[in-house]
Amino acid sequence: MKRFLGLLALAGLLSCMVLNAQDKSTLSTYRVSPKPGKDSALKKAIAEHAAKYHTGNWKWRVFSVLSGSDEGSYQLNEGPSSWTTLEGRKDISDEHQRDYETNIMPLVEKSTPQEYLLLRREFSTDSVSNTFKKALLRSYYPKPGRGVRLMETFGIWKKVWEKLGSKVTVWSSFFSGEPHWVIAVRLQKGFVDLEQPMGKALADTFDEIAGPGAYARYLDDLGQNVGRIDEEIIELLPELSSK
Repeated sequence: MKRFLGLLALAGLLSCMVLNAQDKSTLSTYRVSPKPGKDSALKKAIAEHAAKYHTGNWKWRVFSVLSGSDEGSYQLNEGPSSWTTLEGRKDISDEHQRDYETNIMPLVEKSTPQEYLLLRREFSTDSVSNTFKKALLRSYYPKPGRGVRLMETFGIWKKVWEKLGSKVTVWSSFFSGEPHWVIAVRLQKGFVDLEQPMGKALADTFDEIAGPGAYARYLDDLGQNVGRIDEEIIELLPELSSK
């Protein structure tokens, strides 16, 4: 029976991935870090490049990474789009590529590989189009074969976030390096939203929805299902993003 339930959950996951692939749920994202002394110049180059070449389906939303191992870098989000739209995208023009290589790359110390993330609307409590000032990112890297078990808890978390009024989007990686999930807690007012501590409220609400002791069991299960967790804070930079 447990094996059947696991296969059923996996089938549900694959069905959701196919469904997401058919609508605007695919986000393309990577990060660039400025060379020493080139931060201002890089921001200017990103803003000018976005204004010239990233419009319509290819708009950039640019974020500053405020904490974590990539602190000081800029996250460039393109989309969400659909796989069909991505497939139909015309080759990037020579002028576009030349502008990037001439005006941005010389200012970049490090660039991360591009990754694709799928928006998981069934677990999210906010629309991807809604604006926010800052977001708390928590990336879960499941152990091999344990991703489905981790996914089972997101249904409970959605009910918790809804009850507490938290604005959250949930993403899963798609053939982009080490498999992982990204939970983005959006802060509409920025750090002001953190004035009310949420730790106890989260635990109590989790137990209220899933039963007494459920949150403690969830924490124990994390050690069995998750290899590591990364946490970061990002801030939207409208002045660098596509208009």
